[in-house]
Amino acid sequence: MSLFTAAVRGFQENVDELPPEVVDELPDDVIRQLRDGVIDQIPEDVVDGLSDSARDLLIDQAPDFVPASVLDAVSNNPLLAVALALIGVVAVVGFFWGVTKSAFKAMLFFGVAGAAAWYFFAQSL
Repeated sequence: MSLFTAAVRGFQENVDELPPEVVDELPDDVIRQLRDGVIDQIPEDVVDGLSDSARDLLIDQAPDFVPASVLDAVSNNPLLAVALALIGVVAVVGFFWGVTKSAFKAMLFFGVAGAAAWYFFAQSL
C-alpha cells in the first residue's frame, strides 16, 4: 500500500465528503462500491490514474493522523516535545539493538551448527 493510499484511507469511507473534482474522475463502479460499503478505500490503480490536481485535492481534504490538540500541546510545552523526541530516539535505538542482538544469536547458532557439522564430518573420515 502506498503512503498516499494510507493517508487518505479514512477519508474515502464517505464518498459525499470527496471533492467534486475527484468524484468526476472516479469510475462509476468505484463510487458505487464505496457507497455500498463493498470497498472501504479507493483502489491504488484508480488513485494512480487520478490527475495531479485531483490528488492534491484529495491530500488536502484527508484527515490528519495527529490531532490538533496534540500539536497544540507540543507547541505550548517544550518539555513534552523533548520527552516525545527522547522516546522516539529510544525506540529507534531499541529497534536497532534488537535487530543486532537477533543477528548475533543467529550467527552464533549457525556457527555452532557449522562447527559441529565439520567435527562430525572429520570423524567420519
